[in-house]
Amino acid sequence: MKSFYDYDVDNPAERQERYTIYPELSRFHMTLQDELTDDEYQTYFESEKRSVEPKPAVNNFQTRWI
Repeated sequence: MKSFYDYDVDNPAERQERYTIYPELSRFHMTLQDELTDDEYQTYFESEKRSVEPKPAVNNFQTRWI
C-alpha cells in the first residue's frame, strides 16, 4: 500500500485516490498549504516524506564466538 507521500499530486486520479484513502491527512495538508508559504510547506512535506520512508535494518553488532 502506498504511503500518503507516495502519490503524485499532479495526477488528478492519484490525488483523488489519496484523498479517499487518507481523508484526514489530506485535509490537514490542505490547511497547512493555506497557512504556510510554499517554501515552508515543501520543507515540511519533504521532511515528513523522509520520516516515513522504510529504513533498512542495520546490524551493528559483530558476532564473536568466545
